[in-house]
Amino acid sequence: MKIEGKVATIIFKNETNNWTVLLIKQKNEYITCVGETEEVEVDDELEFEGEVVSHKVYGEQFKFSSYKKILPKTSSALISYIADNIAGVGKKTAKNIVDMFGDETVNVIRFSMDKLYEVKGLNTEKIERMNDFFNSEWEKWNTIEFLSNFHISTVVANRIYQAVGKDTIEIVKVNPYSLLGLIKSLDFKVVDEIGRSLNIDLNNPDRLDNGIIYAINKITEFGHTCVELENLTNYCVELLQVDDAEISQAITRLVLAQKLFIDKIDGEKYVFRQSMYLAEENVANCVIEHTRQTVKKEKMSKLISMVSKENNIELSKEQINAIDTCLNNMISIVTGGPGTGKTTIIKCIIDILEIQKKDYVLCAPTGRAAKRITQTTGKEAKTLHRLLEISKIDDNDIDMFYEYQVKQIEEEVVIIDEASMIDIMMMNNLVKGIKPNTQLIIVGDVNQLPSVGPGSVLKDIILSDVVPTVELKQIYRQSAKSDIIVNAHKVNDGIYPEFKSKDTDLFFIPTKTIEQTVAEISSLISYRLKNYAPLDIVKDIQILTPVKKTELGTIHLNEEIQELLNPKSEDKNQIEFASKIFRENDKVMQIVNNYDKKYSIEGKFFEGIYNGDIGYIKSIDKEEEKLYVEFDDERLVEYDFEELDELEHSYAITIHKSQGSEFDYVILPIFTGYKKLLTRNLLYTAMTRAKKMLIIIGNRNVLNYMVDNLESKNRRTGLKEKLENLLYVNKKTVKKE
Repeated sequence: MKIEGKVATIIFKNETNNWTVLLIKQKNEYITCVGETEEVEVDDELEFEGEVVSHKVYGEQFKFSSYKKILPKTSSALISYIADNIAGVGKKTAKNIVDMFGDETVNVIRFSMDKLYEVKGLNTEKIERMNDFFNSEWEKWNTIEFLSNFHISTVVANRIYQAVGKDTIEIVKVNPYSLLGLIKSLDFKVVDEIGRSLNIDLNNPDRLDNGIIYAINKITEFGHTCVELENLTNYCVELLQVDDAEISQAITRLVLAQKLFIDKIDGEKYVFRQSMYLAEENVANCVIEHTRQTVKKEKMSKLISMVSKENNIELSKEQINAIDTCLNNMISIVTGGPGTGKTTIIKCIIDILEIQKKDYVLCAPTGRAAKRITQTTGKEAKTLHRLLEISKIDDNDIDMFYEYQVKQIEEEVVIIDEASMIDIMMMNNLVKGIKPNTQLIIVGDVNQLPSVGPGSVLKDIILSDVVPTVELKQIYRQSAKSDIIVNAHKVNDGIYPEFKSKDTDLFFIPTKTIEQTVAEISSLISYRLKNYAPLDIVKDIQILTPVKKTELGTIHLNEEIQELLNPKSEDKNQIEFASKIFRENDKVMQIVNNYDKKYSIEGKFFEGIYNGDIGYIKSIDKEEEKLYVEFDDERLVEYDFEELDELEHSYAITIHKSQGSEFDYVILPIFTGYKKLLTRNLLYTAMTRAKKMLIIIGNRNVLNYMVDNLESKNRRTGLKEKLENLLYVNKKTVKKE
């Protein structure tokens, strides 16, 4: 459905995600239009494509998927267009221009502006102003209209225009596939539609090269850093509709240009995109160089004994070995599951470093993980982004992330916690930031979910056997009493969890339908758990779920629970933003790192709200268009309404978002879902987030399936092999010397 109209008012626009609410005038009527826009102004004539929807709060609206500016097609429209947009040129002068040049008016303004001196009322300044405007705005909207014919949104089309410039249409007609390198979020099939319309041959080198790069980029979205050559070839044959000989020739061309790399792993040929291969190579070189360096060995037994007594801790041989290994090597790893004492080891290492008067820095991949290590050690911890001074960049542009210039770390020792969450690009930036003589202590649970980004850094380094590694296996006395921890270790070993009916912190509630599962969650948070313990239902309970969509996903559950625990009331202000209703007292999560966001604690000002921080909406000021969120009962943070895309409801969050966090009471619905997603380490990660109680609700068969499913542990990467090869080369070099 298409509608046309003039922009009467821009009611609201979010500059971050371009979500806009417009009041559009159609003759003598007005309609509210909502969607993404770019550089729309009052009085612009626009054509929208979309559908009429009925909103439960704001009534009937036109929700558009695309729009375009209506360029003047008649003499009267062109006169108004010139007069409205060129300062100093009124309708009378504009009419003189159109009367003199007729259908050639636009071409004269753009390409033969000397002729404009014949028009009464124009001078050099006005003519140049008119020429500049038409050569930018007119060309831009022509470009947007041209690209809209291929189902490219106005926002994306504008990005293309900004990247390519006024010759966009001509450049696209020559090689539309070049757009894939400029706009990372573009779909190949959309660009290929342009190519097909221009009769570009299927075996055109630009089409094949860009299609192959696109294909390998899509594959790495699933966590792989490389793909088998045979699989890539087969995928590209289907995508590009040419034979495998053409694909093979194109891959060779890209390898020669160093846009792709081919390496052998276990006798098979694997293909890497440039940034992935070089990042793994950089990390491998740094790790091997660190293993070659020697630390002045010290007997740590006295210092370890001293700090354990000061902290009233009885350390096991396993823990003492871990501390000694970390302090006496330039690079080391400590890995282990819940209850095995990783935090205790970090505390002791910090105390010894302070006795030795060594500078150190604590860090973690996410804000919540950094906060947790700060709480458990009493020492400041930074996110890796903060430590390396990495600001917000395009998440889709891995090549930009590879080339990012990071801050150099000055401390002598870097301690990284929750290292399983570090992807290969972040690890590459970390090794760029450390000096050759920086001591690196890596701590993490290798059996948790792998990083969201590509790679399996912690797992690959451990499997390469090149770094001194201590695996903690003993569950300590207090933790051994927890059925959560005992059964989490069982799950990790491939054993189905066992559930007791009493004297336990782990419960299973079987259900037969999704509706029954949701009903069980509702009754637990409504009244059943209140009868069990004196707790704050909103703050102390966290629902974790594998997915965002479906009836057991975060989107639906958050809507249900919001109405249950924080229903609409005349006493509470609320604001709708991008189809979400934010209400005072809502539980929300920050979903991006915002290092510039300021807040105060007891009169002192600080900066930084991080991805994963959970807080509560304290107040909404509609007049000032401000919303205030309190994090950790002390940090009151102000958000403009246009910043609300940084927040989402967090009564329920995904298991992936919970990494690096712990919650007193966890409810975990497991009923159905995408089978490849339902994995052992997803279940293990969810179980290890609960401190006091874990309640699993759902289908026992699905739960058992997750224990058996090792799918996500099999990422295709090359770091392990690069480490092993470098170690072998170094050993041969040492022997020759």
